[in-house]
Amino acid sequence: MANKEPLNKEDFLRIAEHAGLDAGSPHMDDLHAYIKGLLPTLKTIKDLDLTGLEPFMPSLTGDINKR
Repeated sequence: MANKEPLNKEDFLRIAEHAGLDAGSPHMDDLHAYIKGLLPTLKTIKDLDLTGLEPFMPSLTGDINKR
C-alpha cells in the first residue's frame, strides 16, 4: 500500500470514530485540514536531535501567588 498522502480523509474519519468523535459531523472537514497542516510540524519536532540535552524543568520555587 503506497499511500503518499500523509493522512487521507478515510483514515482520518476512521481514527476520529475510534477516538469517540462524531465522524459525520460537518466540522470533520475543518478538523481534517487542521490536522493535515499540523503533521509537518510534528515531523520537524520528531526529527530534532536532542542528544545530550537535559529535559527542561521549570523552577516552581518562590511565591506562585505573585502571578
